[in-house]
Amino acid sequence: MSKSYATVNPCSMCMPMGMVLAFRGIEGAMPFFHGSQGCSTYMRLYLAHHFREPIDIASSALSEKGAVYGGSANLKQGLKNVIHGYSPKVIGVATTCLAETIGDDVQSIIREFQQEEPSARDLPIISVSTPSYAGSHEQGYGEAIKSIVQALASDCRPNGRQNVIIGSVISPADVRYIKDMLERFGCDYVLMPDISETFDAPLAADFPKIALGGTHLSKVREMAGSKGTITIGGSILKPEAGQWLEERFSIPHTALPLPIGLENTDLMVSKLEEATGLDMPERYETQRGRLLDAMVDVHKPLANVRVAVFGDSELVLGLSRLLTEVGMDPCLMATGLNSPAFAKEAGGISPGSRALYGVDFSDIQKEMAGLEVELMIGPSTGRQISQAELIPLVRVGLPNHDRFGASRQLVVGYEGAMRILDTVANTLIESR
Repeated sequence: MSKSYATVNPCSMCMPMGMVLAFRGIEGAMPFFHGSQGCSTYMRLYLAHHFREPIDIASSALSEKGAVYGGSANLKQGLKNVIHGYSPKVIGVATTCLAETIGDDVQSIIREFQQEEPSARDLPIISVSTPSYAGSHEQGYGEAIKSIVQALASDCRPNGRQNVIIGSVISPADVRYIKDMLERFGCDYVLMPDISETFDAPLAADFPKIALGGTHLSKVREMAGSKGTITIGGSILKPEAGQWLEERFSIPHTALPLPIGLENTDLMVSKLEEATGLDMPERYETQRGRLLDAMVDVHKPLANVRVAVFGDSELVLGLSRLLTEVGMDPCLMATGLNSPAFAKEAGGISPGSRALYGVDFSDIQKEMAGLEVELMIGPSTGRQISQAELIPLVRVGLPNHDRFGASRQLVVGYEGAMRILDTVANTLIESR
């Protein structure tokens, strides 16, 4: 964990950003920040640069007056404007540092607003506590998913479905791959949040006010009646949405790591075989065989190469396990998430490696000294270290602001592992 009193160059983003990533995966949802205008402007710009898609985030636009006297009037007026301007099916209200600091009771304000405004009485307005000083975007993402499930999951009539909760931030292409796998297994499922279209939409002449796609609200409500829940990417942060469904509706819950690499993908496949009673489809048997062949192909140039992997906790652990499967040495694994569980899990992947949590890039650069790192893997925010130390960087994860294709980058499954290994091998060959 970082010993610095100040964050110089963060290895994570703030909680409200994670909330946006979760709510954008719900049908007709509009994220709303109760805070200053700058918060929503910053998030819109940051995410638009990564996904290359327009991102709308509403704001209560708190000013000095609201900070002194409370932001109730701003929040109510902002919600009214969103309802009449966008006609959302659900609004997610995230608190920011300012709203939490002045102590606004957001849930009470929302209840008052729904009583006063006829157009809001039947509209789900879900509040999420996400002050930036309390955690990272990973934690904001998890809090938002939990709040969505708690607010909407209510229909407990048995439906025979499998709940599949995406517990870590992944790309739209990754979500599409997981959905395709579920469908080819013949699994009757509800997956949330579904960003496969909302962050990677096809070009259209008439651009919708709210991005099309996302998990249908009716499906979220029916999660209370499913036969089981799988959280994909739930090995580090407590998958509280799945746990809540288990405690509230007695739905069995299983938390799995992100299916990155051979072992982790095999683990997810075995769980789907157990859930459906079916064998792995031939399509994935073939992909698995191709991955094994690719691992043999790249083993010689990759064996014993020392790598620094950084970024979101689940992504770092999945990528590091994949690297060890081809004989590479992830000698440094780092995340901005403040989680001792990350260090414990990392130690099981590569004993003797350095595992850093709750750190920024100044900490990472210091720890890299003397490790003879040959390659870096992580978001584009590591490019300053890459340039300073003359170490090639393979860009994986969020944010990716200086390259195209982040929304189409596939890392999960057998197919994703092949693409990552090809990229890593070619990057090393070029750098040498």
